[in-house]
Amino acid sequence: MLLWRLTRAPYADLGGQGAQLYGGRWNSPGAPVVYGAAEPSTSVLEVRVHLDVPLHLLPDDYVLVCVSLEEVAIEVGPAVGTRAECRTFGDQWLKQARTPLLRVPSAIVAESTNLLLNPRHPDAPRASIVASRTFQFDERVFG
Repeated sequence: MLLWRLTRAPYADLGGQGAQLYGGRWNSPGAPVVYGAAEPSTSVLEVRVHLDVPLHLLPDDYVLVCVSLEEVAIEVGPAVGTRAECRTFGDQWLKQARTPLLRVPSAIVAESTNLLLNPRHPDAPRASIVASRTFQFDERVFG
C-alpha cells in the first residue's frame, strides 16, 4: 500500500510536526500525525481546499511524496462523524497506539481514502519515503 502526501519541501518527512502544532480533523494539537491519501489526486485536493491565496502567490516548493506502507498494520476508522467525533477517535487511536496506520474517509469526497501515520508507533519506521517530486498546481484548480 502507498500513502501520497503533498506538502512543502521543508516538511516532506514522516515526523508529523504540522499536525502536532496545529491539530487536524483526526488529532488535537500536541500529537504528531502524518496526513496523506491513498491516491495522489486526493492528497492534492486535501491541500487545495486549505489554500486561500491565488496561484501566483503560492510558494514554489511543493513536493508530492510517495510513502511505502509494506507490512504496516492498519485500522479502519469510522465512516462518518463530526469534526469533534473524528478528533476524539483519532486522539484515542494515537494515545492507545493501536496501529501505526489509520484509514479514514476524506471529508471532501467520502469515497476517497485518507491515511494517517502515527510516527510515535513502534512500527512507524516500517513506513518509508520511496519517491518525491516537485509539484506545481494546475491553474484550473484555482478557477
